[in-house]
Amino acid sequence: MRGRHMHSRRLRDLEARLDDTERKVDQLENTLCGVVRELNEVSIAGPCKCGKALLIVHQQTVYCPQCQYRRTI
Repeated sequence: MRGRHMHSRRLRDLEARLDDTERKVDQLENTLCGVVRELNEVSIAGPCKCGKALLIVHQQTVYCPQCQYRRTI
Protein backbone atom coordinates (compact mmCIF):
# COMPACT_ATOMS: atom_id res chain seq x y z
CA MET A 1 0.00 0.00 0.00
CA ARG A 2 2.82 2.41 0.84
CA GLY A 3 4.31 1.94 -2.63
CA ARG A 4 1.08 3.13 -4.28
CA HIS A 5 0.97 6.18 -2.03
CA MET A 6 4.55 7.11 -2.94
CA HIS A 7 3.85 6.56 -6.64
CA SER A 8 0.72 8.69 -6.47
CA ARG A 9 2.54 11.50 -4.68
CA ARG A 10 5.42 11.35 -7.15
CA LEU A 11 2.96 11.52 -10.03
CA ARG A 12 1.28 14.60 -8.51
CA ASP A 13 4.69 16.22 -8.03
CA LEU A 14 5.64 15.51 -11.66
CA GLU A 15 2.33 16.90 -12.90
CA ALA A 16 2.86 20.08 -10.88
CA ARG A 17 6.40 20.46 -12.26
CA LEU A 18 5.11 19.92 -15.81
CA ASP A 19 2.40 22.56 -15.33
CA ASP A 20 5.01 24.99 -13.97
CA THR A 21 7.37 24.29 -16.88
CA GLU A 22 4.58 24.78 -19.43
CA ARG A 23 3.68 28.10 -17.81
CA LYS A 24 7.31 29.25 -17.95
CA VAL A 25 7.64 28.21 -21.61
CA ASP A 26 4.48 30.20 -22.42
CA GLN A 27 5.90 33.23 -20.60
CA LEU A 28 9.20 32.99 -22.46
CA GLU A 29 7.43 32.59 -25.80
CA ASN A 30 5.24 35.63 -25.13
CA THR A 31 8.28 37.66 -24.05
CA LEU A 32 10.26 36.63 -27.13
CA CYS A 33 7.37 37.57 -29.41
CA GLY A 34 7.19 40.97 -27.72
CA VAL A 35 10.92 41.56 -28.19
CA VAL A 36 10.67 40.57 -31.86
CA ARG A 37 7.76 42.98 -32.36
CA GLU A 38 9.76 45.80 -30.77
CA LEU A 39 12.86 45.17 -32.89
CA ASN A 40 10.89 45.09 -36.14
CA GLU A 41 13.98 44.00 -38.13
CA VAL A 42 14.06 40.51 -36.67
CA SER A 43 11.73 37.56 -37.07
CA ILE A 44 11.62 34.04 -35.73
CA ALA A 45 11.50 31.03 -38.05
CA GLY A 46 11.06 27.33 -37.38
CA PRO A 47 13.29 25.14 -35.28
CA CYS A 48 16.95 24.67 -36.19
CA LYS A 49 18.16 21.24 -37.23
CA CYS A 50 20.05 21.07 -33.91
CA GLY A 51 16.65 21.08 -32.19
CA LYS A 52 17.82 23.39 -29.40
CA ALA A 53 16.56 26.76 -30.66
CA LEU A 54 14.33 28.51 -33.14
CA LEU A 55 16.04 30.18 -36.08
CA ILE A 56 16.40 33.95 -36.11
CA VAL A 57 16.00 35.87 -39.37
CA HIS A 58 17.81 39.21 -39.58
CA GLN A 59 19.03 41.19 -42.60
CA GLN A 60 18.52 38.29 -45.04
CA THR A 61 20.39 35.87 -42.80
CA VAL A 62 18.95 32.90 -40.95
CA TYR A 63 20.92 31.79 -37.93
CA CYS A 64 20.71 29.64 -34.83
CA PRO A 65 21.73 31.28 -31.54
CA GLN A 66 22.55 27.87 -30.08
CA CYS A 67 24.69 25.98 -32.63
CA GLN A 68 25.76 29.01 -34.71
CA TYR A 69 24.25 27.62 -37.95
CA ARG A 70 24.03 30.49 -40.44
CA ARG A 71 22.69 30.81 -44.00
CA THR A 72 22.01 33.78 -46.26
CA ILE A 73 18.58 33.85 -47.85
